[in-house]
Amino acid sequence: MLTDHSDIARAYNVIYSTKEYHNNKSYYLLALKTLHPKAGSKLLDIACGLGDLLYLANQRHIDCYGIDLSEVAVRAARINVPEANISQGNGEALAFSDETFDYVTLIGSLEHLLDPGKGLLEIRRVLKWGGQALILVPNAYYLPDLVWNVGRHGRGPDHKQVVERFAAVNDWRAFIESGGLMVQRVTRFNFQWPGEKGDWSWYKQNPHRILKLLAAPFIPFNFSHSFLYLCTKESASAGQKFNPPYWPSPPRLVDLGQ
Repeated sequence: MLTDHSDIARAYNVIYSTKEYHNNKSYYLLALKTLHPKAGSKLLDIACGLGDLLYLANQRHIDCYGIDLSEVAVRAARINVPEANISQGNGEALAFSDETFDYVTLIGSLEHLLDPGKGLLEIRRVLKWGGQALILVPNAYYLPDLVWNVGRHGRGPDHKQVVERFAAVNDWRAFIESGGLMVQRVTRFNFQWPGEKGDWSWYKQNPHRILKLLAAPFIPFNFSHSFLYLCTKESASAGQKFNPPYWPSPPRLVDLGQ
């Protein structure tokens, strides 16, 4: 059973050493389109992985920073985006001064932190006043999961990560705001129709996603795969203390010996 961040780092080192672990280009373009960072601004991507989002942000003349717990991912990201400032780091204890960044992104990783509440407080700390954060998290009630996993097997969603959590859209919103980030807009994410070169190749490598892609137009908002939360650090909250609840990771079947 996982006990600390070093366990998680080792697990992701194995993942990044054995396969390419990233999404298609349109996935990261959606994040940037939602955030719309300005040229010359400073952006931090927490859990940056192979640097896909940083690569696209750098093309938009953004001053890019990235951290990841996995040293294997960090080495690859430095090669993929040599212009960015990328280091090994823990999203629950960021090695940056207060009010450093105009933008912070955490795309598909808040749910994987040992203590996601600490992660939210760190995002708030390093954001400038009026700065924006973009957080993508998974839905506990994704319709295909309800039909396939719950309906057929009686089990909830599983993204096969070493630590993971799922929640409904407004539960996530309440949790994010408990960390001092005010949600401005929520955008649903389902698998997007390929719109960029290389998207079809990614789907070819992940054929199980094609059925979900075809189902996407028919899925109601609250039953979407994931949600993008565009948040801000409001100056009106200066001086307030935020204390998000501790959210332990639920046990996995493998940890229970099943």
